[in-house]
Amino acid sequence: MSVESRIDDGILTVTLDDGDKNALTPEVFGALIAALDEAPDARAIVLAGRPGILTAGLNVKWMAANGRDGVRRLLVDFGTCLMRWWTDPRPTVCAATGHAIAAGTMLAMACDHAVAADGGAWGLTETRIDFEIPHFGLALARANMRTDRLEDLLLPGERIDAATAVQAGFADQVVAPDEVLEVAQARARELAELPARAYAGTKHRLRSRAATEVLDGLIDDIDELTTHLPEGARHG
Repeated sequence: MSVESRIDDGILTVTLDDGDKNALTPEVFGALIAALDEAPDARAIVLAGRPGILTAGLNVKWMAANGRDGVRRLLVDFGTCLMRWWTDPRPTVCAATGHAIAAGTMLAMACDHAVAADGGAWGLTETRIDFEIPHFGLALARANMRTDRLEDLLLPGERIDAATAVQAGFADQVVAPDEVLEVAQARARELAELPARAYAGTKHRLRSRAATEVLDGLIDDIDELTTHLPEGARHG
């Protein structure tokens, strides 16, 4: 997976591109955190996917090859990455250039604003693959989603289109696929013009307590979620 960063006029754009489904591994999560840490002077951040997809989710081939311990590591690293992006003091905007399934929906919700591509698929679909949503995903969902859509979408793991994702709260606006990145960068520039101290302080007040609770309980939560998985280093 390529995780490329560039800064233009104070706006950091971080782009995921593996030439395929942008499947996520621990190395990707490390690179996403590093992208934030290595650009302290950026005034706002855009997280973008490759044409047609933000990400289809966690790398299931990697999970199958690394067994329970690997899945634990993957999920702990993912939760850590999400909370780092969710609590970055600067404005963050997701350019969901296509499908944003499962982990993709979580990445979008970890940003302050998400632009969805018309025709893209969304949803926290974990139930359909016999997996419970970790507390970090639930925290993001509660912070973003309409309360009247929370349980009817998450419990059955519904997969929805981009327009419905905006209505439910997974994303904030839907535009044509070839306009997503431009619109996201424009929104990042708008947010970057707001007083940085007040923006950062209000974000901290909104999210720090929930993020701290997630991080404090992250290892125990992932241990509980993965108890049913095989012990072996390789399976599947």
